Amino acid sequence: MRIPRIYYPDDFKENSKVDLTAKAFNHLKVLKLNIGKKVEIFNGKGKVTVGVVENLGRDTLTLKIHEKITQEKEISPEINLGVSNIRNFDKVVKDSSQMGVTSLTSLMTSRTKLRNLKEEKVIRWNSISSSSCEQSGLNWIPKISQMKLENWVENSNNKSKYFLDPKAKLFIGNIKEFSAIDLVIGPEGGFSSDEESFLKQKNFVGVNCGDLIIKTESMPIVVLSMLKVINGAN
Repeated sequence: MRIPRIYYPDDFKENSKVDLTAKAFNHLKVLKLNIGKKVEIFNGKGKVTVGVVENLGRDTLTLKIHEKITQEKEISPEINLGVSNIRNFDKVVKDSSQMGVTSLTSLMTSRTKLRNLKEEKVIRWNSISSSSCEQSGLNWIPKISQMKLENWVENSNNKSKYFLDPKAKLFIGNIKEFSAIDLVIGPEGGFSSDEESFLKQKNFVGVNCGDLIIKTESMPIVVLSMLKVINGAN
């Protein structure tokens, strides 16, 4: 039987005890874990180990860590994804996190209908992302943020820069192998002509996904799958 996994954002050390958060406790309570059962915990930054349930109260659960702590390297290749903000951005967060994206940004574009930048959204998305990593076995949680398209583009530092454009001549599957990439996905109606010009001015190259007609909320998992194949990732 698979050992339950729990995200624990605070630091932990060997031969120490950790008290789980209310969210983690409620999750494990559903699994009806007893004292002595093993639980895997990770901090979202590559650190992972296994603890044993030592104390179980009505609303608290304490783990005793006695196994070796492993520090994994960051997921390779580095993929920074910017996606136009949509109503179902929760799905974008869930799918992208499970695919091992490095960072995910909700972008405000000229055609974005939802234009309010609220910190509460980022908090919820971080919760969705950590849950997705718990389920998928990934130990690195992506950095999630929201900003205007122009700011995201200006902050792009990688050599490999692309934006989805159905009119582009380059097929995304023909992108050369990379160690780091910045990719931006626009809204249903695509980027405006001014935004396309701005992206090209900042050395972003347009790529297409062939004849696929896919909603913005489903596009990230398609694109990320293709990028993983390009780099030979599992």
